[in-house]
Amino acid sequence: MNWPPMLMHIKVKNKDTDFGIWIPFILVLLVALAVILALSPFIILAFIIMLMVGAERYVRLTLWGFWVAIVSVWAMKGLNVEVQNFKEHVIVSVM
Repeated sequence: MNWPPMLMHIKVKNKDTDFGIWIPFILVLLVALAVILALSPFIILAFIIMLMVGAERYVRLTLWGFWVAIVSVWAMKGLNVEVQNFKEHVIVSVM
């Protein structure tokens, strides 16, 4: 069975500091869920207006985009992102 990611490790390195933090991924998802719930009346209102003006295609595409985003988050396990410039090096790992 494919489990969702459990931890996110963010590490920032520069010449002065070497800072790293472990974040339980469920906290990131809970914050995203809270934002979606807070905006849900506006999202539903926008969907109703779009259906009334005949833009059903865009409602379907938006719902499909939400589904793809959820599936993408589920498949993010093992993602490593490294960004570096001449002063800092930032690493984000999802486990």
